[in-house]
Amino acid sequence: MPEASVSFSILMFTSVICLVVLTIFVCKLIVSVTKLTDNANVIASSVQKEIEPTLKELKEAAKSINSIANSADSKFQSTKASISSLLGASACLGGKLKSFSKGIIKGISFGLGLFKKQ
Repeated sequence: MPEASVSFSILMFTSVICLVVLTIFVCKLIVSVTKLTDNANVIASSVQKEIEPTLKELKEAAKSINSIANSADSKFQSTKASISSLLGASACLGGKLKSFSKGIIKGISFGLGLFKKQ
């Protein structure tokens, strides 16, 4: 029986040592995970601070582009109307001039339509 007692003591001693080593590694893991989450929070807050002004600038740029497109659209409509009236009056001179004026109007409207807001 003394052999069983010695074997049991060695088993208990080894188990306690393994448990202590495992506990140390788990504590180190918890500390590392805590540092990682702190760093992730710092990164997220700095990204948030940088994104807010950028989004404001993009919003202002979109408003500016929208106003330019609306202005170009209104100018395009007035230019189209004036060209139509000018070419429409001269189209009375001949049938070929009428188809020519339609082609010019279509070309100008297509070209100016590229700048139109969609």
